Amino acid sequence: MKYGIRSLTVLALLLIGGVYNRAAAQKLFFIFAHGQYASPVQTGFRNDYNFGVGADAGVGIGPGKTKVVGTVGYTVFNAKSKEVGNITYVPMKIGLRRYFFPANILFINADAGVAHIKDKTTDTDYSRFTADIGAGAKLGPMDLGIAYEGFSRGGSAGFASWIAFKVGWRFGL
Repeated sequence: MKYGIRSLTVLALLLIGGVYNRAAAQKLFFIFAHGQYASPVQTGFRNDYNFGVGADAGVGIGPGKTKVVGTVGYTVFNAKSKEVGNITYVPMKIGLRRYFFPANILFINADAGVAHIKDKTTDTDYSRFTADIGAGAKLGPMDLGIAYEGFSRGGSAGFASWIAFKVGWRFGL
Protein backbone atom coordinates (compact mmCIF):
# COMPACT_ATOMS: atom_id res chain seq x y z
CA MET A 1 0.00 0.00 0.00
CA LYS A 2 2.87 2.40 0.79
CA TYR A 3 4.33 1.91 -2.67
CA GLY A 4 0.95 2.48 -4.32
CA ILE A 5 0.44 5.87 -2.62
CA ARG A 6 4.03 6.92 -3.36
CA SER A 7 3.64 5.89 -6.99
CA LEU A 8 0.37 7.81 -7.31
CA THR A 9 1.95 10.86 -5.65
CA VAL A 10 4.95 10.77 -8.01
CA LEU A 11 2.63 10.27 -11.01
CA ALA A 12 0.44 13.21 -9.91
CA LEU A 13 3.50 15.46 -9.47
CA LEU A 14 4.80 14.49 -12.93
CA LEU A 15 1.40 15.23 -14.51
CA ILE A 16 1.17 18.62 -12.76
CA GLY A 17 4.73 19.45 -13.81
CA GLY A 18 3.98 18.45 -17.43
CA VAL A 19 0.82 20.57 -17.55
CA TYR A 20 2.70 23.52 -16.01
CA ASN A 21 5.57 23.22 -18.52
CA ARG A 22 3.15 22.99 -21.45
CA ALA A 23 1.22 26.03 -20.23
CA ALA A 24 4.47 27.96 -19.65
CA ALA A 25 5.70 27.06 -23.14
CA GLN A 26 2.46 28.45 -24.64
CA LYS A 27 2.89 31.79 -22.87
CA LEU A 28 -0.76 32.22 -21.93
CA PHE A 29 -0.25 35.89 -21.02
CA PHE A 30 2.00 38.63 -22.43
CA ILE A 31 2.49 42.37 -22.10
CA PHE A 32 3.83 44.72 -24.75
CA ALA A 33 4.83 48.34 -25.29
CA HIS A 34 5.57 50.06 -28.61
CA GLY A 35 6.79 53.40 -29.80
CA GLN A 36 5.17 54.46 -33.05
CA TYR A 37 5.44 56.83 -35.97
CA ALA A 38 2.16 57.60 -37.77
CA SER A 39 1.98 58.79 -41.38
CA PRO A 40 -1.46 60.24 -42.35
CA VAL A 41 -3.02 58.68 -45.47
CA GLN A 42 -6.59 60.01 -45.67
CA THR A 43 -6.50 63.14 -47.89
CA GLY A 44 -8.13 65.65 -45.52
CA PHE A 45 -6.08 64.43 -42.57
CA ARG A 46 -2.83 64.32 -44.60
CA ASN A 47 -3.41 67.91 -45.80
CA ASP A 48 -3.60 69.18 -42.20
CA TYR A 49 -1.02 67.00 -40.39
CA ASN A 50 2.61 66.08 -41.11
CA PHE A 51 2.96 63.02 -38.88
CA GLY A 52 2.15 61.61 -35.48
CA VAL A 53 4.38 60.16 -32.77
CA GLY A 54 3.33 58.19 -29.75
CA ALA A 55 3.26 54.92 -27.88
CA ASP A 56 0.91 52.12 -26.99
CA ALA A 57 0.91 49.32 -24.45
CA GLY A 58 -1.27 46.36 -23.75
CA VAL A 59 -1.83 42.79 -22.66
CA GLY A 60 -2.67 39.60 -24.49
CA ILE A 61 -4.36 36.55 -23.00
CA GLY A 62 -5.20 33.16 -24.44
CA PRO A 63 -3.98 29.64 -25.15
CA GLY A 64 -2.67 28.61 -28.54
CA LYS A 65 -2.05 30.92 -31.47
CA THR A 66 -5.02 33.30 -31.01
CA LYS A 67 -4.91 35.89 -28.21
CA VAL A 68 -7.44 38.45 -26.96
CA VAL A 69 -5.60 41.77 -26.73
CA GLY A 70 -6.36 45.00 -24.85
CA THR A 71 -4.45 48.17 -25.81
CA VAL A 72 -4.18 51.78 -24.65
CA GLY A 73 -2.15 54.44 -26.42
CA TYR A 74 -1.19 58.07 -26.84
CA THR A 75 -0.32 59.80 -30.13
CA VAL A 76 0.12 63.49 -31.01
CA PHE A 77 -0.37 64.59 -34.62
CA ASN A 78 1.74 67.58 -35.65
CA ALA A 79 -0.20 70.28 -37.54
CA LYS A 80 1.22 71.65 -40.81
CA SER A 81 0.13 75.23 -40.14
CA LYS A 82 -0.82 77.55 -37.29
CA GLU A 83 -4.43 77.66 -38.52
CA VAL A 84 -4.74 73.97 -37.65
CA GLY A 85 -3.81 72.83 -34.14
CA ASN A 86 -2.30 69.54 -33.06
CA ILE A 87 -4.53 66.57 -32.32
CA THR A 88 -3.98 64.30 -29.31
CA TYR A 89 -5.36 60.78 -29.80
CA VAL A 90 -5.80 58.42 -26.80
CA PRO A 91 -7.34 55.07 -27.82
CA MET A 92 -8.62 52.19 -25.68
CA LYS A 93 -9.17 49.09 -27.83
CA ILE A 94 -9.83 45.37 -27.60
CA GLY A 95 -9.12 42.89 -30.36
CA LEU A 96 -7.48 39.68 -31.53
CA ARG A 97 -3.91 38.76 -32.41
CA ARG A 98 -3.27 35.58 -34.40
CA TYR A 99 0.24 34.04 -34.64
CA PHE A 100 1.47 31.94 -37.57
CA PHE A 101 4.12 29.29 -38.19
CA PRO A 102 5.40 26.83 -35.59
CA ALA A 103 7.64 29.38 -33.84
CA ASN A 104 4.82 32.01 -33.71
CA ILE A 105 7.02 34.57 -35.43
CA LEU A 106 4.48 36.40 -37.62
CA PHE A 107 1.12 37.75 -36.50
CA ILE A 108 -1.90 39.68 -37.71
CA ASN A 109 -4.15 41.73 -35.47
CA ALA A 110 -7.39 43.70 -35.51
CA ASP A 111 -8.66 46.00 -32.76
CA ALA A 112 -11.63 48.30 -32.19
CA GLY A 113 -12.68 50.61 -29.41
CA VAL A 114 -13.09 54.23 -28.42
CA ALA A 115 -10.60 57.11 -28.58
CA HIS A 116 -10.50 60.35 -26.66
CA ILE A 117 -9.45 63.14 -29.03
CA LYS A 118 -8.29 66.63 -28.06
CA ASP A 119 -8.43 68.92 -31.11
CA LYS A 120 -6.49 72.14 -30.52
CA THR A 121 -7.88 73.68 -33.74
CA THR A 122 -11.35 73.97 -32.21
CA ASP A 123 -10.21 73.54 -28.59
CA THR A 124 -12.62 70.63 -28.16
CA ASP A 125 -12.50 67.18 -26.58
CA TYR A 126 -14.59 64.33 -27.88
CA SER A 127 -14.74 60.53 -28.04
CA ARG A 128 -14.98 58.60 -31.29
CA PHE A 129 -14.95 55.06 -32.65
CA THR A 130 -11.43 53.85 -33.54
CA ALA A 131 -10.07 50.71 -35.19
CA ASP A 132 -6.94 49.23 -36.68
CA ILE A 133 -5.75 46.23 -38.64
CA GLY A 134 -2.12 45.25 -38.87
CA ALA A 135 0.64 42.69 -39.07
CA GLY A 136 4.00 42.18 -37.46
CA ALA A 137 6.84 39.94 -36.43
CA LYS A 138 8.01 38.78 -33.03
CA LEU A 139 11.83 38.67 -32.96
CA GLY A 140 12.76 37.40 -29.53
CA PRO A 141 11.48 39.97 -27.05
CA MET A 142 11.11 42.59 -29.82
CA ASP A 143 7.88 43.34 -31.72
CA LEU A 144 7.95 45.01 -35.14
CA GLY A 145 4.64 45.98 -36.72
CA ILE A 146 2.69 48.03 -39.19
CA ALA A 147 -0.99 48.95 -38.87
CA TYR A 148 -3.66 50.87 -40.74
CA GLU A 149 -5.40 52.86 -38.00
CA GLY A 150 -7.90 55.66 -37.66
CA PHE A 151 -10.86 57.25 -35.95
CA SER A 152 -14.21 58.67 -37.00
CA ARG A 153 -13.98 62.46 -37.18
CA GLY A 154 -17.75 62.91 -37.09
CA GLY A 155 -20.08 64.85 -39.37
CA SER A 156 -18.82 65.47 -42.90
CA ALA A 157 -15.14 65.27 -41.82
CA GLY A 158 -15.16 61.48 -42.37
CA PHE A 159 -12.44 59.21 -41.06
CA ALA A 160 -8.91 60.29 -40.06
CA SER A 161 -6.53 57.46 -40.97
CA TRP A 162 -2.81 56.75 -40.99
CA ILE A 163 -0.20 54.02 -41.33
CA ALA A 164 1.52 53.36 -37.99
CA PHE A 165 5.01 51.88 -37.83
CA LYS A 166 5.55 50.24 -34.43
CA VAL A 167 8.66 48.98 -32.63
CA GLY A 168 8.72 47.74 -29.07
CA TRP A 169 9.08 45.00 -26.53
CA ARG A 170 6.98 41.96 -25.70
CA PHE A 171 7.29 39.91 -22.52
CA GLY A 172 5.55 36.54 -22.24
CA LEU A 173 4.62 35.28 -18.81
